[in-house]
Amino acid sequence: MRRTLGTVLCAVLLSACANGSAQDLGASLIGGDAAPAVAAGPQLPSRPGRVFTAADPARIMVIGDSLSQGFADALKARAAERGIAAVVTNRGRVSTGLSRSDFYDWPAAFAELAPAEKPDIVVAHFGANDMQGVVRPENKAGYGSEGWDAAYRAEVDRILATAAENKIVLMWLGPAPDGNTNLGKHMTMIAPLFAEEAKAHNAIFLPLADFTSGPAGEYVTSVPIGGKDVTIRTGDGSHFNGTGYRLVADRILDDLLRRFPDLEPGPDLLAALQ
Repeated sequence: MRRTLGTVLCAVLLSACANGSAQDLGASLIGGDAAPAVAAGPQLPSRPGRVFTAADPARIMVIGDSLSQGFADALKARAAERGIAAVVTNRGRVSTGLSRSDFYDWPAAFAELAPAEKPDIVVAHFGANDMQGVVRPENKAGYGSEGWDAAYRAEVDRILATAAENKIVLMWLGPAPDGNTNLGKHMTMIAPLFAEEAKAHNAIFLPLADFTSGPAGEYVTSVPIGGKDVTIRTGDGSHFNGTGYRLVADRILDDLLRRFPDLEPGPDLLAALQ
């Protein structure tokens, strides 16, 4: 009975909230200009448009580069282990990003995936392969040029606009620090860009640097977990190991559960929402 009451309550909330507002990396980093003001774009929903149950779980799609593949696999495992009502689909692709639409056109691919697979929630991670020029014929800019930020933002906006059009909740992962010097500078540079675009479109922004970096935001190979220093990165300086991927997956799930308590079957939703 308590579950039924919670489901009814969540359904009421839905009606009020659902419509709310190639791997060929550049050789070096060239400093860019300050980011331009971000205009508000198409608004993503504040929450999915339906109630999740064990019988009808959330559909979570993960898109992006090779790091996103690791996050997706860990999300799938941790959701099952934690009893979360979610089915996770891994749509990440190695060596891809948003700069090189000639290598893999993510905005076009996502525009096909979204209506075909109808995810409730999308988790996106990009950036590790984007330290290079934006090459879309109608949206070109050399890496480090005056126009690169604006051109790259336009590619980000294509992803966000598709999510808004399909009424998908989207969580954009802010990149973690990278152990390779130039790529590390690049990731630090684009993190606020992602945050600004997410805010402008009402997407969720989860900065991985908040819990995967050192005290000053620097790259580290290990972080404190359960009172112990635990290694979370691999030797290449960019990817996470199994423990690191699980750490990120748990933070993603914690954030989603805080926003959408019905992801967890059977809780007293009245108490969860107080």
